[in-house]
Formats: sequence, C-alpha cells, structure tokens
Amino acid sequence: MPHLHVPTARRAVVASLAVAVAVAVALAAGCGDDAGAGVPDAGPADAFASTCGQPGDPGNELGVGHFCQTLLDCGDTAEAPLCSNIGDETTWFCTKTCANEDAGVEVCGTGATCTCGNGGCGCTPTSCL
Repeated sequence: MPHLHVPTARRAVVASLAVAVAVAVALAAGCGDDAGAGVPDAGPADAFASTCGQPGDPGNELGVGHFCQTLLDCGDTAEAPLCSNIGDETTWFCTKTCANEDAGVEVCGTGATCTCGNGGCGCTPTSCL
C-alpha cells in the first residue's frame, strides 16, 4: 500500500482501524473517603478521555460512530463490527473497513467518511476529523 500523508489526528484514528483483535478495556474510577462527603470523587483527571466517541453516541444507520469499549459493544450494529479502541485507546466508536477515501455515504453511512493511513482504511465519524 502506498504511503498516504494523513494529518496526525486522523492518523491516530485510522491506526485504530487496522487491528482486528479483541482487547478488553478496563476503566478505573477513583475512590474517595468520607471526608469529602457531597463532593464528587472524579475530577478533571478522572474524566473519560476520548479523541473520538463518547458514552451515549448512537452511531449512524450502519453503526459507525456508536460508542463502544469492546468489540462486543459493536455486535448489534448493522455493519460496523470493530471497536476503534483496539488499535488506539483514545478512540471509542464502532467502525468498519473501507477500500479508499473515495468511499462515500453508501459505504460508511451518514456523517462518516473513509479515512486512510499506513494501517489501512476505515470509516470514521466526520465529527472526529
């Protein structure tokens, strides 16, 4: 595959699409003590970190963009069986592979586009680009 110049932010998202191995991702919540009763335990450092994908994101008609933490979360999508965090632990959305950046809505669905990098091509929500 020829080397394609892709901006760094897109390259991180695209790199996550290249691996098709199940990875369990565990999120740990901070614990507080009784001294801070009434004060939330989670501060800015404990907030959910994501460069793309947030809890509750529904995805499009194909499932691209649906929030996921593991491959199992993408099992019910119409056509997006991969969770992007497999290759990039900063992205959390269901995706699918695509052939090239010319792939349109018929391949990736509404509000998504095919992005390519050294690791291959995958459907990415346009809101993440």
